[in-house]
Amino acid sequence: MQNTIKIILSAKRRSFLTSKPVFHYHAPATEMDLFMTARRLDCKLMVGLCQWLRAAGYGDINDMLIFRDEYFSTITQGALTGFITFAHDEAGNAYAFKPQDGGIYFVSMYENAYARMADDFHAFLQELIRRDYNLAQWRESLKMIRDDPEATGKES
Repeated sequence: MQNTIKIILSAKRRSFLTSKPVFHYHAPATEMDLFMTARRLDCKLMVGLCQWLRAAGYGDINDMLIFRDEYFSTITQGALTGFITFAHDEAGNAYAFKPQDGGIYFVSMYENAYARMADDFHAFLQELIRRDYNLAQWRESLKMIRDDPEATGKES
């Protein structure tokens, strides 16, 4: 996990005449912050996510994947009830993990649908690197599952 974190924190994105870091720091994530977040949510946060936040802090990856303390919440309805959101993207969609197994899910705020993206947070970051931090393209490639009572389990 440490190598993956180093790759992201040292990555640069080329712009017209300059380059800028892929990760834009916003605020620190202290051990106490993470403890209080876990306590507020009444669940254990994923080890990989905590490692990432302790090393990088809250911030944005490629101006698309946005980590903030206020984005941590429990999903209270639908097929993903009990999952924990931990980030949003530039379009307002959420990214959540399943506390029982650490799986990472994309939660569309516009389609009432979701998709599993990775088995754990480390795999999620590795795939984001492999895709050159193009979260929008990755989202578009996902096989979405509708989340409504009449279509539970049916893909869209």
